[in-house]
Amino acid sequence: MPFTRRLFVSLIAAMAAAPMAAAQPYPARPITMIVPYPPGGVNDVVARAYADKLGQALGVSVIVDNKAGAATTLASNLAAKAAPDGYTIYAGGTSLVINPTLQGNVQYDPKKSFEPVSLMSVTPFILHVTAAFPPKDMKQLVAHVKANPGKFNIATSGIGAVNHMSSELFKSLLGLDIAVVPYRGGAQAGQDVAAGQAQMMFSAALEAVPLLQRGATRALAVSSATRSPAFPDLPTVEEALGIQGLATVFWQAMVVPAGTPKPVIDTLQAAIARIAADPDMKARFAQQGVELQSSTPQDLAALMDREEKRWSTLIKEKGIKAE
Repeated sequence: MPFTRRLFVSLIAAMAAAPMAAAQPYPARPITMIVPYPPGGVNDVVARAYADKLGQALGVSVIVDNKAGAATTLASNLAAKAAPDGYTIYAGGTSLVINPTLQGNVQYDPKKSFEPVSLMSVTPFILHVTAAFPPKDMKQLVAHVKANPGKFNIATSGIGAVNHMSSELFKSLLGLDIAVVPYRGGAQAGQDVAAGQAQMMFSAALEAVPLLQRGATRALAVSSATRSPAFPDLPTVEEALGIQGLATVFWQAMVVPAGTPKPVIDTLQAAIARIAADPDMKARFAQQGVELQSSTPQDLAALMDREEKRWSTLIKEKGIKAE
């Protein structure tokens, strides 16, 4: 066969194969899930549970890649630059919308760099106080702090952490003269609350419950908008004070690089919705104070927009600086 004819036949064959390749069902190979936290923490455990179930649902391996560092910015930057083909997915959290304002040197835009897929979980905080602290409920707490300006501390797990933002919001909206003290991690902060070095803290359940069980601290409320199924007897902060605008949670959500095809996003969202609704999964994480939830991409986009506006406004108004 002459060379020119062989070339023509090869081109025709390649053109015929292209639509078949484009139509290859997703996913056709392993998926990498970037997680911005070190292994072992509750947020990593939630992400790994989703990765395992996603792999089963989609028929491929979902490999967890922990990229902790720079207050989650390392992972966010990496995920934003990944190929938009559905084979890199990001289990990001609230810091995704906090860091652009707080850090100021990120390499992504939470709206432009990512496509929202679905909410994965929300984790409310328990507001607990050192056992010897006189107030027994939220109204007594606020009254006691206002009667003793400048005398008390509220501990947080670190600058920019959601419980730090929650503490600053609590202080600001209620007009409290109280020192917000950031630690390097929630465990040490909680221990100082138990010892009375700080008087109160918004803590994740896994950190608060051991202290509560041994009587070192006392729970007054949860930070979410509605009562937590794991702690049904605890009122919400808003409920206890009769004031709106104080509800806060840490949320974890699936996003993918901007430009990822809609059919891929739809496939991932449908799988996440099934996983989040699984009774065994919900019960497993409810014991840890984590509420599995899914959402539409549109609802997640709206949540991220609200949260970005809320926290960026607070950071600017209070002059909060990264470490």
